[in-house]
Amino acid sequence: MVYYARRMVRGFFARIGKGVAVPGVWWCGDPAAQPGGTDRSHNTLSKNERRSYSFLMITLNETQQAAVTAPDGPVLILAGAGSGKTRVIIERMAHLVEDRGVPARSLLALTFTNKAAGEMSRRFAKRIELDYVPSFLGTFHSFGLWVLRREAHQVERPRNFIVFDDGDQLSLMKRLVKELPKNFIAVSPRDALGYISRIKQAEPFPAWENPPESPEEETCRELWVRYHDTLRKGAALDFDDLTSLTAFLFERFPEVRDRYRDRFRNILVDEYQDTNRSQYLIARNLGEQSNLFVVGDEDQSIYSWRGADINNILDFAQDFPEAQVYRLEENYRSTQTVLDVANAVVAHNVNRLGKTLFTKQAGGDPVRCFFAEDAGEEAAFVADDMQRRGLSPGSVALFYRTHTLARVVEEALRIRQIPYTVVGGIKFYSRKEIKDILAYLRLAVNPADDESLRRIMNVPPRGIGNASREELDEYARLRHISLLQAFRECEMNDAVSTRARHAAAELVEIIDGVARDATVKPVAATVETLLQRIHYRDYVEHSDEKESRNRIEVVNEFIVACRQHEARKEVGLEEFLQELALVSDVDNWEDKGETVTLMTCHCAKGLEFDHVYIVGLEEDLFPMSRFDDEDDDLEEERRLCYVAMTRARKTLTLTAASSRMLYGVTNKGRRPSRFLNEAGRERLQVVEFNGEPKGRESAAKPAEKESAAPSPDALGIGDVIRHARFGRGVVLYVKGSGPKLQARVRFDSGRVAMLMVALAPVEIVKRR
Repeated sequence: MVYYARRMVRGFFARIGKGVAVPGVWWCGDPAAQPGGTDRSHNTLSKNERRSYSFLMITLNETQQAAVTAPDGPVLILAGAGSGKTRVIIERMAHLVEDRGVPARSLLALTFTNKAAGEMSRRFAKRIELDYVPSFLGTFHSFGLWVLRREAHQVERPRNFIVFDDGDQLSLMKRLVKELPKNFIAVSPRDALGYISRIKQAEPFPAWENPPESPEEETCRELWVRYHDTLRKGAALDFDDLTSLTAFLFERFPEVRDRYRDRFRNILVDEYQDTNRSQYLIARNLGEQSNLFVVGDEDQSIYSWRGADINNILDFAQDFPEAQVYRLEENYRSTQTVLDVANAVVAHNVNRLGKTLFTKQAGGDPVRCFFAEDAGEEAAFVADDMQRRGLSPGSVALFYRTHTLARVVEEALRIRQIPYTVVGGIKFYSRKEIKDILAYLRLAVNPADDESLRRIMNVPPRGIGNASREELDEYARLRHISLLQAFRECEMNDAVSTRARHAAAELVEIIDGVARDATVKPVAATVETLLQRIHYRDYVEHSDEKESRNRIEVVNEFIVACRQHEARKEVGLEEFLQELALVSDVDNWEDKGETVTLMTCHCAKGLEFDHVYIVGLEEDLFPMSRFDDEDDDLEEERRLCYVAMTRARKTLTLTAASSRMLYGVTNKGRRPSRFLNEAGRERLQVVEFNGEPKGRESAAKPAEKESAAPSPDALGIGDVIRHARFGRGVVLYVKGSGPKLQARVRFDSGRVAMLMVALAPVEIVKRR
């Protein structure tokens, strides 16, 4: 009652204007009992409240304000890098709650990382001045998990199913590949998992109407069956299932879909360009009869390799013909010199909705470019340049296309005693010690988890040999019971050695003890008791003397993580494991303070740094390999370059080398990346090893050949034109010249057309 009383007091805010009586929003009793409205009362704001709200709205630019206050219905916000998209989402939610009387409980906001979701939740709670917000603000996967816990019977799982992470999946697939009959051709476990993931995005339960196209596909189909049978028997789902099965439920069970439609009347999606097929179906099914507000940037779509489909955002206006489109083009992060280079590169893509970033910040250092003789000189330049310019390590990030480039740079930084952090190494929760402990905990929560039992059967060693393990596996298989149940029944199994029977009984007692402890103790205390009972620290200390100290520190750090989690929220063991299953790479990264950050360009998305270096800008490396000029993969490589460039707040430095060792082979005569040519040599300042600018004649080095400038009456990429029939549009792509000049134009209506410029009734409204 205190919670709802506080909300009744705080829950009303107002539109701008002195002494205006406005509708307030407040909840009384159970929010779930309210059918979709709120009790609306008219209240007059105090002077301080009006000033606060007025300030928040005034600090939004004109386009942001229009987006925040957009009418109901489908809305697409094209938000360029650094354009304040998170602010717009927060203000949109606040506007719905405070101005339109929308119950916070009916808001569903979805994004892609726990870190982003946590930040959104904190900012929204602070914005509406509540300690707790009843809206669902989370990732697609956390939402899928939340739905599937409630609908588990529809997918043949108990409510306490477990979620396999990448390591669990790989371990299982390795075993399944080993167990395949000899008539199947060999495939790698990772390739098999990739096949399963790709198919699952389109159809969680494929019918296999056509025969396999190759022996490899035949093997993958067999592994599909065995893999999912194992998951089902172990009461488990994998990470892809969390979204693909949720989409399946909404598509195949209208009553399920309608139940969640009724609950969530306002759907907000962040990073819409990163949605895959199943995530798109979730948003579409919930948003078709609700208010769907999606924010994204097609120029930052860089995850097709994990299923993201750029067409989801490109075709939004076709999926929702009544959609309103707003473009956020004012950048609040970078200097104009950085934006000019990034805009010039990405403008060469055809698959765009079209926008050009700008900033009101005056000035800005030129974007620098250094060409090294080899990778060693490149790394030395970067390290020396940081010191020469007096840059604080914590303000610097170094990006590369692939992790293989990190080693040489690390050596250069280490020699100069510059502290650094590599993002994307061994993940904390993927360490062997953590996986061992989690296997015990998961088995206590879900006794059907055979994979966890296989992991810790002899960890620490307890005398269950290979013959006994095989016998117990066979016993469980023939009786259709879990492996843990086979352990419970093994005392009467003469095929298992006496030592193994005693060890199995002891392990069962340990697991039962963890399950009992979890009902009365906090998670950290439960884990500590487990470690003491199995003497795990002693096991670690004696298993590898050289690494024992570090490994014990990992164990102790896990205990600390458990305590910190308990301090944030009081949850039981099952909920604790559930939340760990949703942890991603980016969630684990935190600003380490005064250290240079090294990471791939993919990891850099969503981050920003004062000073950015991008190394390895060479053909066949960045872009990764050769593509045709209109290849979709090339366009994604270009978007990745754009993302990396727009992480820079103050300065951007680009480097390439003419000689580099890759995968044990030294490649000489390497050519600079085409992206440097596309950036425009007039926008780049080529520098010597000492950081001093070269002469203008040297600036041609990034370009193999510069295309001829268009004639004054020709169109260029980014130009704004007006067509007599189609209206206003932006030029996305041009080819040919003179009377054969063609231009691909995306019009404000959403239509895209290829025009023969000499014949089309067009006029130039604005040149880029």
